[in-house]
Amino acid sequence: MAGRPPKPIDVIVLEGKKHLTKTEIEARKKLEDKYRPNSDKVICPDWLDAEAKKHWELLSAELQELDLITNVDVGALAICCDAYSKLIKANAEIEKHGMLVTYTNKGGNKNIVPNPYVALSNKYSDVYKRFCTEFGLTPAARLKLAAPKEPVKPLTEFERKFGGI
Repeated sequence: MAGRPPKPIDVIVLEGKKHLTKTEIEARKKLEDKYRPNSDKVICPDWLDAEAKKHWELLSAELQELDLITNVDVGALAICCDAYSKLIKANAEIEKHGMLVTYTNKGGNKNIVPNPYVALSNKYSDVYKRFCTEFGLTPAARLKLAAPKEPVKPLTEFERKFGGI
């Protein structure tokens, strides 16, 4: 059974966690920097449609400014933008035909059924939300990154004599 995914050391420090020593934090930062992918080829994929490309330009500019996107994240951001585009298209079809549509079955009977684009809209909305959370693009995801630090407590007598952690 898998545990929680590991958090970057900067997030751990921002959250005010104190289970690591300063040397452990520095060692982990060096290791994370060593394995951080480059971000010199963050280019919009050709296969995205016009709406997805517009959304790509918006999101990638913001993520690059915050240094939150690398070359290996291009596929994930493309899926996010593609889901956004398909969500917009599905919602346009819902606006055009309504939430319910008339369906004629094999026997010739007409039934009123939910518009299939509603299910597509829900599906792409979920995909979009999931990828936005991965990139820190929702208010809740940003709050996790910007959690306030705990106030610094003065050293106790013991810590002054024998050193703090």
